[in-house]
Amino acid sequence: MNDEGELRSGWRILAFFLFFAVAASLLMGLTAAVETLFPSISYLTVEPSGPEYLSRHELIYLNVGNLRNLAAAVIASAISARLLERRSFASIGFKLHRNWLRDFGLGSAMGAAALAIAVGIAAVANTITFSVQTRGIASLSRGFIIGFLFFLIAGATEELIFRGFPFQALVHNLGGVAAVAITSVVFGLAHLANPSASAFSTINTILAGVWLGLAYLMTRSLWLATALHYSWNFAMVFIFGLPVSGFTTLDQLAWLRGSTGAPAWISGGNYGPEGGVVATVALILSTLAIWKSGLFTPSDQMLAAIQHGKREPAFISVVPEKLPAESGEPNAAPEQE
Repeated sequence: MNDEGELRSGWRILAFFLFFAVAASLLMGLTAAVETLFPSISYLTVEPSGPEYLSRHELIYLNVGNLRNLAAAVIASAISARLLERRSFASIGFKLHRNWLRDFGLGSAMGAAALAIAVGIAAVANTITFSVQTRGIASLSRGFIIGFLFFLIAGATEELIFRGFPFQALVHNLGGVAAVAITSVVFGLAHLANPSASAFSTINTILAGVWLGLAYLMTRSLWLATALHYSWNFAMVFIFGLPVSGFTTLDQLAWLRGSTGAPAWISGGNYGPEGGVVATVALILSTLAIWKSGLFTPSDQMLAAIQHGKREPAFISVVPEKLPAESGEPNAAPEQE
């Protein structure tokens, strides 16, 4: 326990991931039970056969898994915030505070713009080429809606896990610099198992962790960080048809089809732009823009919401306090609570 009567930050983070694992397991069991009762939706547990073509059932499978992870993160965050820090789930970062829509809108534009800078540099260097893949308005609209929802849910989930309760526990007890450093390294290492991952892609993912961690610290909410996260990935896949962190699962929904070439240290190769120096440049520029532009400040509502509640006393003392005469200070007034 610390001086605030709370579990230390490391134990609170461990408890969060325990809550998350239990919630995810229960939700997985619930999905399996529903499939048992309704065999016609058994496709919910059938993984996609490959990225070349995703059937309607496979797309549903991906989105159900996405929603299940988000629900587990929400449950773990709500329990951890209330039980361990005596604050609300909304205080984790999705409170509808005064600037939330502005932060989300600017973040959406800045995330897509940062990705466009990375792709533009690679295109000028002739390491990425494009061809038009989808021309019909109906197909483009379908791809836009599916991609937007998929990456928005995935982005919100990752932000709750990496910049949500665990990150904020570290900020509260160790400070912002330590929180950004620790969570950014973990964020980078968590992507090591991705297809075509490399040392360069890991460094860039760590840098992305700094980018997103700063977005939280500048606003004390997750609207900006979530918008940056989803819009970067969404633009990479839907607009440019490039791999996102090594995955090409939704490429068929893209407007363009991008092809990365040599040298891979510029283009990112099969990992996508995040595996090359173009992403390094774009992330540094975007991080500086968020930090120095003066566009982002925490609202008074969020600053009040993130305060930890005071622990109620376990019992009320029945031992009478000393009277002034008993304390040896006849002129002293009794302490007021």
